[in-house]
Amino acid sequence: MAFREINDDLWAIVQNYLPPTKPHIGRPRCDPRGLINGILYVLTTGCSWLDVPANYGTKSTVHRYHLELCEKGVYQAIFLDLLQSGYEIKR
Repeated sequence: MAFREINDDLWAIVQNYLPPTKPHIGRPRCDPRGLINGILYVLTTGCSWLDVPANYGTKSTVHRYHLELCEKGVYQAIFLDLLQSGYEIKR
């Protein structure tokens, strides 16, 4: 299966469920869209976290963000919203 980055329509739905960026103390968080694309890259291609392309963030940053989303139940909320809105999976 070929990997495609998240499109603008799906991003509009997904970004509503992402945790807020931390306040401007210390190092700012990477671009959340890039992190999501990095997570989707690993899940779609089946590669390891070590093989995440650098343009999505470091392997540890992408993996840590994935774990944070898992712990907060963000994936379940996104999937439920997509199911309830009748989102077409083929997009």
